[in-house]
Order: sequence, then structure tokens, then C-alpha cells
Amino acid sequence: MSTTISGDASSLPLPTASCVEIKSTSSSTKGNTCSKILDIALAIVGALVVVAGVLALVLCASNVIFTAIGIAALIIGSACVGAGISRLMCRSSYASLEAKNVLAEQRLRNLSEEKDALVSVSFINKIFLRGLTDDLQALEAKAIEVEIDCLDRLEKNEQALLSDVRLVLSSYTRWLDSAEKEKAALKASIDANQAS
Repeated sequence: MSTTISGDASSLPLPTASCVEIKSTSSSTKGNTCSKILDIALAIVGALVVVAGVLALVLCASNVIFTAIGIAALIIGSACVGAGISRLMCRSSYASLEAKNVLAEQRLRNLSEEKDALVSVSFINKIFLRGLTDDLQALEAKAIEVEIDCLDRLEKNEQALLSDVRLVLSSYTRWLDSAEKEKAALKASIDANQAS
């Protein structure tokens, strides 16, 4: 089973807990139960061997062979009882440590999955930012083109306006010159009439 994060034309899978891990946990639990049963059996067998050794010492104290067998049985039985009981006592601590280890592994697995998710999101963000950067560069290039075009049009309009102004001024100057000449001619004509 997996979770996916969708990006630009890509899906990035994120692994989750699998059935294999659940089966391994179940197998570990069964193994712990079997080991506990074997430890109890070892303690019981050791106790029976101790009882047999005591009986051998009590009933056959005059026989050296049975006395030696009884002492050996006491030693072996005591060792078995001690081993079984110590294993049973240590098993709870071992189970607690194992549970903590399982929790630590689960946390590490979760952290790994979160890291994978963050890496996937970071990758998607990089793609998104790259697209935004490309769009921004295209917009900047378009803005520069528009600005250049506007400046060219403005310069052409200014030149046309200046040309029109020059034409108007030239026409106005010619009209003034013509008016001055007509005024001078009219004045000369008036002066001539007055003189005659």
C-alpha cells in the first residue's frame, strides 16, 4: 500500500507499512511465546531433577554411586531451575526493550516516510518555482519589448509633432512677412497720396 503526491505531470509514491512487517511482528510474538514455554519447561525439569537428586541422597545414602548421582542431579537441577527462572525474569525486561525497539523502529520509519514526503513536496515546489521563473522571465521580456515599442512610437510622434510645429511656425512667419510687406506698401501708398 502506498500514498501518492501529485505534481506537474508526475506522481511520487510514498511507501507505508507493509504486510511483510505485520507478518514479521506476528512471527516474533509467536517465537516469544514458545521461548517462554520452553523456559517454564526448563525450570520444571530442573525442579524434577533436584527432587530426584534429593530422593537419591535420602534413599541411597549408603551407596556411593547413587550419592554421586544425587549430588550431580542436585547441581544440574539447580542450574536448570536457576536458568529457567532467570530467563523468565529477564524475559519481561527483554520484552520491554524489544517493544521500545519496535517503537523506535516505527518512529524512524515514520520519520523516513515524512522525509520522503518532504523531499517529494520540495521537488514539486522546485518544478513549480521553475515554471514561475520561466513565466516571469517571459513577462519581463514582453514588458521590455512593449517598452521599446512605446518609446519608438513616442519618439516618432514627437518628431511628427515637431515637424508640424515647424511647418506652422514657418507658415506663420511667412504670413507675418507678407503682412508687413502689405502694411509697408499700404503706408507708402497713403504717403504718396498725401504728398500729391
